[in-house]
This record gives sequence, C-alpha cells and structure tokens, in this order.
Amino acid sequence: MSNSCLFDFFPVEIIHGIFHYLWAHEIFYGFAQLSDYVDSVLFSYDRYSVSLSSILKHQFDLTCRRIRPEQVISITIAENDETPDQSDLFFSKFNLLQFVNLRSFAIMSSDQSIFRQLNLLCTFNYFQSLSLPQVSQAYWCLCGSSVETMLHRLRQLITNQYPLTTPLNNLRYLTVTHVGCFNLEYLFRQTTNLRSLNMTLSLNAFSDWSNQIPVMNHLRRLTLWISFGRVPMSRMNQFLSKLPCLMHFELRIDDPIDVVGAEQLRKWSQYSNGDVEVPEDIVDGNQWKYLISHLQTFDFRFCLTHRSNEKILDTFRSSFWIEQKQWFVAYDNQESSSCLFTIPRFASKNVIYSPDYCTPSSTSSSLHLDEYVDVLTLPNVCRLTHRFVNARSLILEKDDGLCLETILPFVNLPHLQSLASVKASLMTLFLNYETKFESIRSLRIDAMVMGSHAKAICTVFPRLERLRIGISDQDTIILLIDRLKYLSIAIFTYCHPLSFKSLSRKWLVDKSSRLMANNNFTCSMNTEKLSLWMTIE
Repeated sequence: MSNSCLFDFFPVEIIHGIFHYLWAHEIFYGFAQLSDYVDSVLFSYDRYSVSLSSILKHQFDLTCRRIRPEQVISITIAENDETPDQSDLFFSKFNLLQFVNLRSFAIMSSDQSIFRQLNLLCTFNYFQSLSLPQVSQAYWCLCGSSVETMLHRLRQLITNQYPLTTPLNNLRYLTVTHVGCFNLEYLFRQTTNLRSLNMTLSLNAFSDWSNQIPVMNHLRRLTLWISFGRVPMSRMNQFLSKLPCLMHFELRIDDPIDVVGAEQLRKWSQYSNGDVEVPEDIVDGNQWKYLISHLQTFDFRFCLTHRSNEKILDTFRSSFWIEQKQWFVAYDNQESSSCLFTIPRFASKNVIYSPDYCTPSSTSSSLHLDEYVDVLTLPNVCRLTHRFVNARSLILEKDDGLCLETILPFVNLPHLQSLASVKASLMTLFLNYETKFESIRSLRIDAMVMGSHAKAICTVFPRLERLRIGISDQDTIILLIDRLKYLSIAIFTYCHPLSFKSLSRKWLVDKSSRLMANNNFTCSMNTEKLSLWMTIE
C-alpha cells in the first residue's frame, strides 16, 4: 500500500460524497488499499449500498471480505442464471439480522428463499424502503403478511402491484408498474402524502378517471407511463390541475397517436354513448406551454401512428421551448413506429444501424443524438458513417459478407465493451488480424463454437469477463475456462445435449487446472446449459 495518494488531501466529507454515487463493490474495488488514510475512510463510512445485480465473483468476494454489516443501509438481491446460488452464498456469510442499520431492501429475483427474508425486515428500526418484483399469488401467500405488517412504516415502495389495504401516510415515494384507471382514485386516496410517484397506467376511453382522483397537494415529481390508451389535452389539463405543486413531470405514451386526424376514432365516438375525445393535440407544443410553464423539468415520449416530417417539430421551436425553458424535442421516423420525444432524456440508446440510417431531427443544434447511443445493432453489413462515440455494445445479427474493413471501425469504437454475433465464423476474421481487443469484456455467440474458434476467442479477446456461447463438446469448456483468466461469468449452451451427460462439478474441477487450483466458484447445470460464476484470483 502506498503511504499517500491524491485522495489523502480530500476532506472525509468529499470522499463520502463520491461514495454516495457508487455501489459497495465499486468503492472497494476502486479505493481499497490506496493509502492508510483512504482505508480509514472506508472503515468509518456507514452508508454502503450492496448490489448483487450481475456482479462479478471477485467483486462479490471483495465486498464480503471488506464489508461490516452495520455499515450497510441498502441491499439489492438480483439473482439470475449468470450468478447461480448467489443469494444462498451471501446469506451463508451474513445473517440478515446483522444489518442493524438497514434502510432499504430490494428483490429482483423469484427465488422463494429470498422472500423468506422479508419476515426479518420488521425488526429493523430504520427500515423504510422496499422493492419487490412481480409477485405471484403463491409468493404473496408466503410473504404478503410480512409486507403488510411493515407497509405503514415505509417511505418508499417499488412494486408490481399495490397491496394498499390501509392509508399509507408515511409513504413519500411510490413506484407501481401496473395500475388501471379504475384503481387510480383508490391509489391516490391511500397515499395522499406522496412526494414522488412513478406508475404505469392503462386507460379506458370511457372512464372519468382524471375528474375522480383527489387533489395531491404534496406531489412534486411524477413519472407517468401510459401503456394502453391515449390522453387528449383536455383530460391532461384536468389531471394536472389535481397536482398543484408538481415540479417534475415525465410522460410516456406507447399507444400510437394519430396526428393525421384520427377519423376512425371520431366515427367511433359518433356511434357510442360515451364522449371519445381525439388526442392529436397532445403533440402540439403550443398547447403544452399553457400547462407546464410552472414546471422545472418536463420530458415526454409519444409514439405516432403515421410517419410525419420535420414540420411536426415546429410548435416546439418557439422562444418558450428553446430560450425560456431550454427544453429540446426530436422526431424519429426510423423505427417501426415513429416517435416524438424530448432530448436528452429520451434520446435513443439502442439503434438498428443500416445504410439508410439518419440521425433524428431535433430542435437543438448543440445536442448530438448519436452520442447518446449505447447499443448498436447491425442487421446487415454497412459502413460506419456516424459518430457513435459512446456506444458500449455491438450486436451483429448477420455475418454474411463480413470483412475486417467493415467491422473494425465498429469494434474500435472508443468505449465498446460488449460484442454479440449470431455465428462463430466472425472469429476466423479476427484470428487473421494481429490486434487484441482488450477493451471487449463481454462476448456472446449464439451459434456453436468449435475448438479452433474457441482458441481464437482466447487470443483476440484476452480480457473477457462475461461469456455466453454455444459449444459442441466438453473440452471446449475447459479450454475457455483455463485460457480466459479474467472470465467470471460464463454460460455455455449445449448444441448436442446428449454429449454432456458426464458433466458435473467434480468433472470441472478434475479437468480444469484453474478450478483445481481455486475451486471458489458456483455452477448450475441442466439439460440445456451450464452456468459458471468464478473468481479470478
């Protein structure tokens, strides 16, 4: 350990401020053993958040070695096929009752054993935040009583359902992913002191939902995702009038809006007993400015039925949008359903790139939308003519006609870390190319990989940490495990399941020099695949 480093000149409060934005494993991986001073800060810090979501095995081990349960205020459990037996391993090292200062507990798994931990949460004096996945009726019978016991104490709840049988006066932050408009009034009356609400809403054209809900005097932030149904401006005006203190509003409507005229909807309303309003004015910036002038932030994403052109942005080019609020809007007609959205909040993170790809039109010349793209998908071979400088993942859906000249500009993108291909023949191209792509940490190949291709993978991508691949024989498993010394998460799918009958944990340890030397790993195997979670030490 060095005697001093730059962080030694930072006050403890500033270092704690940095830690606030990081998970526990990121803090220990980045700051442990920098200096005696920093280690003392790590030892005294008492607001660690532990997340086990797709964490590498050595990061998990480091966290378990360094953490003291009384320092932890938040735990997120997120077991999946990448990290077999993770939650069992974690709770074999720690008893949940040791986390006496726990404030938040999140479950992103359907593992029944994790739900049993809910019974213990009622014992914590400071507990105030609970996040649950989609809960089946069977699981609700198992843990529902525990949840209901602690509901009145919670300040934050994230759930697929809303088990709100009594008023929750302490609840300040609520995320609920399935709400029908007929339940909205009840939901609002049970949570009148909410400061922040994030909900996915299904609408009914004949429901008077916006008129029936009570006034929410404390709500400051609303994220509203309408998964089914549309909202005309008159109803939106009525709805927002019930939220007099709202400062931050995000609106997403996935049901396509007909900006051409909605003639079919008008005809429908003529022959119905209800009053069906046409929602096309929801995409009019001049209409919106009278409703949202008091807001600090406003973001939206609207799917459109018909393709339009850049003129759809004209009502968002006024001084109110561009100068006063500095809110910018873009229009994208590249997707199967065109959309209108604010940027940068809803700038596309995933792009299907083809020769006719065009950057979406926008009301801002200073925001470069290509720079927000995180995932690039190539359905066909084409040259790179845009600046996707921050793309981290590349997906090759076809490799017919691929050549290094075409692929290298994509693979050499400065922040690229993940590569996926439908076929293994891409490895043959890279094998003839002398450069090693050490920035690639994740690789997925959907097709079967032969031994020669596996050797190429080890040569060209020596620093792989995550691998999902199809294999034809057990020897290829051992080759990849032993040669890829940084590999932590590996999923091998069998192309010929009958050939893998002898596969077992003992066989892996006996055949692999790496696992024989250090059998600190977990595995899960069935008739279709083998999942390994290994340390790199």
